[in-house]
Amino acid sequence: MCMSVMNPSSKPVILGTKPYYAPGDIVNVTCVSAPSRPAAILKWWINGEEARTKRMPPIETPDGLFVSKLRLKFEARPSHFWDGKMKLQCEAIISQAHTLRSEEIIITSNGATTATGAYDQQKDGPTIDGGKHVYSVGDLVDINCTAAKSQPPAELHWYINDKEVRPEYLVPRKPIVYQNGEESPVLGLRFIVKQRHFQKQEMRLRCTATLSEVKRMTSEPLEAILSEQQKSDLHVDLNISSVSNRSTWTPLALHPLCSLFIFLVSRKFF
Repeated sequence: MCMSVMNPSSKPVILGTKPYYAPGDIVNVTCVSAPSRPAAILKWWINGEEARTKRMPPIETPDGLFVSKLRLKFEARPSHFWDGKMKLQCEAIISQAHTLRSEEIIITSNGATTATGAYDQQKDGPTIDGGKHVYSVGDLVDINCTAAKSQPPAELHWYINDKEVRPEYLVPRKPIVYQNGEESPVLGLRFIVKQRHFQKQEMRLRCTATLSEVKRMTSEPLEAILSEQQKSDLHVDLNISSVSNRSTWTPLALHPLCSLFIFLVSRKFF
């Protein structure tokens, strides 16, 4: 069984933060994941909405693990501050894969068929069925691989002599669905035996099932607070804006003396 190595208890951290930000400031922060294998996929969130960022290649450590980094750089705007705060978070996503190997069917050129391995000592490995005891060049191989039940379902792969088969050799089958929601995927292998399929007088057929478990870890939320001076400036700007909006209606409401003056002038000329 091949299993990814990871540290699911470690959350990503945010570097380069400041305690206060104001509209017009440049926010330049970096999210760093804990070492893992495979590398974590990072995402940035601003006030609960995913931010667009450019991916950075992971850095491999001497022990074979990977550290992922993702930079977030943008200009802070008033709309980024909700009740005077801007919330930034980084999320690390790691897909933990377990590969379970089935027994292999080995077919020799003289027609003998044997099986090796007891599902690699894994009781939950996939099984191969539907084959014949004897295969020769020109025969049709039509066999199935069935994975153990799981949720999410496993992903099946067929190999001939340790090389993954061509897509046209695969025959998708209807999965077996259980009452508890778990599934057993079934994948068929169908092809005509050629002389090239026999290497060192034998042909090896193998099926593997891969189970993936996705781990999601979120950094501690960073709440950038709007400075008190900026709060006051925004408050003044809002008041000026509201006064300005009201003043646009003033010419429509004329003073009574102005109205009388206009009336007298109009009578003089007409």
